[in-house]
Amino acid sequence: MIQTFTGTWLRVVRKAGLATVLLLTLATAPVWSIGRILYVEGDVQLLRNGRVLDQFQISPGEALQEMDVLQTGFDGYVEVELTVNGRTEVRIRENTAWYVEVVEGSGGGTEARLKLLNGSVEMAVRQVSRGSSVSVETRSAVFGVRGTEFDVLTAPDESSLLGVRSGRIAVGAMGREAIANAGVAVQVESDQAPQQVQVPDGDFDRLYSTWTEMRLQVFRSGAATFNRAYARRFEDTVGEFETARRELMRFRDRLNTALENQSSLGQDMRLRTEISPAMIRVRSILPLFEDTVYRLRELRRYHDQGIGQTNINGQTSRQFFTAFAARENQLMAQLSEVRGMLAMYAELERRSFGGLPSGPGGGSTSPFGGGSLLDSPRF
Repeated sequence: MIQTFTGTWLRVVRKAGLATVLLLTLATAPVWSIGRILYVEGDVQLLRNGRVLDQFQISPGEALQEMDVLQTGFDGYVEVELTVNGRTEVRIRENTAWYVEVVEGSGGGTEARLKLLNGSVEMAVRQVSRGSSVSVETRSAVFGVRGTEFDVLTAPDESSLLGVRSGRIAVGAMGREAIANAGVAVQVESDQAPQQVQVPDGDFDRLYSTWTEMRLQVFRSGAATFNRAYARRFEDTVGEFETARRELMRFRDRLNTALENQSSLGQDMRLRTEISPAMIRVRSILPLFEDTVYRLRELRRYHDQGIGQTNINGQTSRQFFTAFAARENQLMAQLSEVRGMLAMYAELERRSFGGLPSGPGGGSTSPFGGGSLLDSPRF
């Protein structure tokens, strides 16, 4: 069974790997390990279940869990090996934040969805399990991996750039899909279809440098507009997020106890029925709010350089970002707590055979049915 790398084998590994995951000091309850951290350098943070660890608290070889956020500062660098759905090497560059969500795919396999909140990653997909898939999502596009080596960059103006060093990638944006083959780069600007970009003399690094500088110049001209828009979106969503989070966290101890004590199927189903409304409410606001917080972190970094100064709802942008910075760590910890609950709830669903029973209208009422956590609406 292990040699076939099927989706069924992946689900068995989730159960078998619980004892290993329990050894992690940060684990709130048994949650599936999706890989391991190989190398850490410079300013790096790991966010898990409401805890924020720095580079001195992260050891090479430490397991990486579903929904863990790895984020780097101005000199940060991390290498990770993902073992979900095969084997993928990820190199995380400076000023980057990302995490992985795993969902059941069609045909009995699973889909590993890497959410690139901001920054740049280099990936080498060495092996994809049969019936499974790997994808990367930015604010402007989704990149479906076909077994390859590639780079994904994001820019402050919300555009993305894909460079395919080998293999091929499916690029989806604005309801359209294009295939990018080896030696090709594809740019996706906000609310536009993918466009192919020339790679001068096959030099991807030179293209990335030129592209990054060009997109920064574009961003400078509209930075004030971005700052005002995301500040408004933050103020419109923070209250809803805080309410949904408090409602969900009421179940944390019971969910943790159920997973640690291997409760019965009947107990699992009853607990799922109770938690499901709170989980659905969180999932309805989390993608939008998460995107807003990490976008504001990025915008604040440029604002500190004097880019995009403006007035926001009767105060200066400096006043707004000063207030945001004061609560930034708390917000990231709260987002991490919620992601931890999502990962634990997903494990509860997996071990009790998928979605909840059908309701009056038919169909599963599972919070994990339908769209992904990564399906973020735009403002």
